[in-house]
Amino acid sequence: MLQPLRDFTQPLIDFSGVMPYVDVQATFDADYPAGEMRYYWKSLNLTSLSDKAIARLVEHARQQPSSHSTTDLWHIGGVVRRVSPDESAFFGRKSAFLLNPEANWEDPAEDGENIAWAREFVEDMQEFSDGSRYLNFAGFQEEGSELIRKEFGSQFERLTILKEKYDPTNFFRLNQNIVPGA
Repeated sequence: MLQPLRDFTQPLIDFSGVMPYVDVQATFDADYPAGEMRYYWKSLNLTSLSDKAIARLVEHARQQPSSHSTTDLWHIGGVVRRVSPDESAFFGRKSAFLLNPEANWEDPAEDGENIAWAREFVEDMQEFSDGSRYLNFAGFQEEGSELIRKEFGSQFERLTILKEKYDPTNFFRLNQNIVPGA
């Protein structure tokens, strides 16, 4: 599946392959130094990459206000697509790609324009999406509980039941959380 991309040009980085978990966790430490940069990341699952979608991706990527920012596009395939939706919480299995505009910058005075770029990028790509997202790139979760509902889609009700059964006090709440009784 990746061979055409490898034939096209030498990638800057290629993480496809087996890697120990502890190495994965440290992979990006040098690129994202704690306390030195400011970060705001959003995501949106895309159902396809039509010519119109690609043109819009390029348009927004060219408008990034910081040279540290990136437009990341992750292919969703392989094992992710082979698992039945009933077998896990991940709802984006039918999506083809994950779009992740990464706003990365240094000066706090530039917070507004960088955050706005990522938000507007995601909003403008909605027509190419089923509305689901990847919660590792949730911005400030400004969408509130709607973000969680959209991400889990049809799995949300089942997950709410499991949350109430196994974590009724909401002990595990320091993440993108399903609140018991939601």
